Formats: sequence, structure tokens, C-alpha cells
Amino acid sequence: MIDPDGLRAFVSIADTGSFSRAADLLGIAQSVVSKRLRRVEDQLRLTLVDRTVRNAIMLTRAGELYLAEARATLAQLDKAERVGRNLARGSAGPLRIGFVFSAAIDGSLGAVLAALAREAPDVTPEPAMMETPDQLAALGTGRLDVGLVRRRPSWPEGCSARVIHREPLLAAMGLTHPLATLAEVCAHDLAGERFIVPQFHERVGLVDNLQRLARQGGFEAGEIIRTADFPTAACLAAAGHGVVLAPASLRNIRLAGLTFRVISDYAEEIETLLVWRDDAPQQALSAMTAAFMGHVS
Repeated sequence: MIDPDGLRAFVSIADTGSFSRAADLLGIAQSVVSKRLRRVEDQLRLTLVDRTVRNAIMLTRAGELYLAEARATLAQLDKAERVGRNLARGSAGPLRIGFVFSAAIDGSLGAVLAALAREAPDVTPEPAMMETPDQLAALGTGRLDVGLVRRRPSWPEGCSARVIHREPLLAAMGLTHPLATLAEVCAHDLAGERFIVPQFHERVGLVDNLQRLARQGGFEAGEIIRTADFPTAACLAAAGHGVVLAPASLRNIRLAGLTFRVISDYAEEIETLLVWRDDAPQQALSAMTAAFMGHVS
């Protein structure tokens, strides 16, 4: 294996043009610089520095060609040392992040990724879109480090959470829907509507919001179209198949044929939460939570 000390001696000699100045730069004796250079030359079976020229240090042709490789090797070694130390401090390596679709369009995911790039650049984020129940299961087994989820009654053992985003719920419908002629709607205007409910397999979440909307409007929720996600629900609503009780950020997808109306007497908000395993890399967690400090709690 190539001697890194010998490579440092070679690069220092090339940079300073002097054995003595290279020794000063490295904080070692000049004789040690010479020995280290000779050792790496012996390993490579190359002469890197021309010692026959008096009062000047010149690289051989092989030395000139090898210098870039030596610099790249030392840079990689320095990076490996830095990453290793960061790993010991919990500030490097992969970070597995789950997120719900709306966390991508409400800006929460972007804020998390930007915070990591800025404050923990040696962390490699690995985001994956997953529904809330799947994220919670993955957090519980350690397959995820962090999740961007909807509120639930509890979290897996060994996990903590905080709210990072709140936004109102709106009625999303097709442009040809009769209610689209109104500037805003009331809860009772939605009586008799067919509702499209994403994440239908969950027993909590949007189903609860819909039930409270129905109580506010004095009606029973009728026919429900069940879908797995908001993009599908939005497409169905745009095509005239029903109404979606949707987070306001869904407007950001700008789907053709889809419009949104405020529900004037329904003030519920939907939340995005950051959930993390307590044993996740601490520098990454600090960066992410600091990004939302003072925003929501």
C-alpha cells in the first residue's frame, strides 16, 4: 500500500520547490522528508524528483504526471478521515427520510433537505415517498431515520416528533362543478357531495376531518371514493368525480381543471410533523429541527 506520509512529502516538495521548506510546512526534519520521499519512490519504482539539478528542485516527467494523482489520493484520505470522525459524532453517512406527498409540495421536505445541505454536508439524504402508516412502521424497525408525516395519536417507541407545518383544508373540485361558481363555500353547501378520500386505509386522519366537516354542515357523509394518494384524488376531482377535502398546498401542483374553494365556517388545519428516531445522527437532527425553530411547535 502506498505510504500517505510519502505522498504528503512529495506534494509538499512540489508545492514549495524545496526540501527545507517542505520540512517546515510539514513540521518535520528535512532528513525525514527525504526519507519519506525515497520510500514512496521505492514503492512506486519511480523517481519523482530530479535531485541532480543544483539549487533547484524539479519534478521528473513521471513526477509531473503523478502529482495530480497524489493530490487526489491525499484529498480522498483527508475526506475519509473527516467522514470517519463525523460518523463518530453522528454527522455523516446516509440519512433515510420518509415523506408524504404533501410534505413535498408544502415546502417541508425542501426545507429539511436544504438544512442538511447547509449544516450537515457530509450527511447523504435518501428521501422516499411513503404514506404515514408505512413510515411509522419503518421508523419503528429502524428502516427509516426520519419521517415527514401526518399527525397520529402515537409514535413508535424510541421516536420523537414536532409539528413543522400547518395549513388550512380546502374543498377541491372540478371547474365544471356547480360549487365552483361560488367565491367560497359553507360546510352545508357540501351536503350530498361525493367525497374523494385519500389514504382511505387509515382509521384516523382525513376521515376524521371529513366527519367533523359533515357535523359542521349538519349532514352525513354520503358516497365516498377511496384512493391511495392525493395526486389520484386530485385527478378524479378535476375530472368531475367528486370533491376532495385537501390541504391548501395541493394548489401548488396546478392540475388542469382543478379549482379550490375556502370553506368559510370550517377552520380546521392539517399538520405536517417531523418524526425521528432518537438514535438518528444528532447533527442532522439538530440541523433539521433548527430549520423550523420558531415556525411552529
